[in-house]
Amino acid sequence: MFRSSRKKQQQPVAEPRRSETDALDEGVPDHLEIPLRQWVMAILQEDEDNAQRVALHLRLRVDTGRHEYSPARFLAGSTTKEQLLDVINTMLLFSAPAEAGGQAYRFDTSRYVPGTADRNRAIHVLQDMLTVGGSAYRVNDARTGLELRVGPTTQQAMSSALAASRIPSCGSAADHLATAWQSTYGRNPDSSKAYSEAIKAVESAAQALIEPNNKKATLGSMLGEIRNGPQRFVTAISAAGTEDDITLVADLMRRLWQGQTSRHGSQNGTRLETQQEAEMAVHLASTLVQWFAVGLVRRAP
Repeated sequence: MFRSSRKKQQQPVAEPRRSETDALDEGVPDHLEIPLRQWVMAILQEDEDNAQRVALHLRLRVDTGRHEYSPARFLAGSTTKEQLLDVINTMLLFSAPAEAGGQAYRFDTSRYVPGTADRNRAIHVLQDMLTVGGSAYRVNDARTGLELRVGPTTQQAMSSALAASRIPSCGSAADHLATAWQSTYGRNPDSSKAYSEAIKAVESAAQALIEPNNKKATLGSMLGEIRNGPQRFVTAISAAGTEDDITLVADLMRRLWQGQTSRHGSQNGTRLETQQEAEMAVHLASTLVQWFAVGLVRRAP
C-alpha cells in the first residue's frame, strides 16, 4: 500500500472559511465522488493483493465481469458512495504503522504523486480534497482512518489532553481517550464503547492522585475516597466560601460515572448510550484528564 518515509511532514490543510449556512456533507457529494475514486484507483492499481485485502475486510463481493477479476477496479469504480468512504477508511487503517494500530501494508503512492512514494503526501492530498470539497470527514490525527470533522477549538482541546496525558502517572489514559474519541467520531461509531473508554481514561489519569494504593480503583471508589476526605485535595482555582476545592471535580466525575446506562445488566433491557451521551462523555473526560495530567487537581500541602 502506501510506502512510509521520513521526509518532512506536510503542513496541515487550512480549513476554508465557511458561513454558518455552509453545511458539511456526511456522505460523498457528487463533486467529490470522482476525485475520491481517482485517489483510490491511483493507489490500488497494479496492487491487486492489497485491494483484495481491503475487499475481504469489508466483506465485499468483487464483481468486475466474467472475464476479469480486479479488486482495485471494483473498489475504485463499482462501490457505492457509502462503501467508497469505507474503502478509504480501510486503506488508511491498513497502511498505518503497526504502533499506531494499523497493519503496515505498503500501498505504493508513487503513481499518484509523481516522484515520491510518501504516504504522508498522499494523505495530504486526500485531506485537501475532503476539506476543500466540504466533506464532514477528515483524516484523523493518527492518520489511521476517517473521522467526523469537529470545530478547531474542540479538536485542539482533545489534542492537548492527549499530549498532556502521555506521562507515566496517567497510565493508559491517552490510549483510552484516543479510543473514546475514535469510537465517537470515527467512520464506525460505537457510542457504548466510547462512553466506557471515556470513563477508563479518567480512571487512569486520576488513580495515581486519588487512590495510588488501589490498583483496582474505579470512578466509584475514587468518589468514595473524595467524599471521605475532600479537604485532602485542592484545585488551581480555590472554591469560594465553605465549599471544598474538589467539589466541582467530583461533580463532573459523578456525572460521568452515573450517566453510563450500559454498565450493568438487569431484568429490564440494557439501554446503550446515545451518540450525544457519548460526545458529552468524551468531552467531559478530555477536560478531567487534562486537569489531572497537568496538576490542576492535586493533593493539599
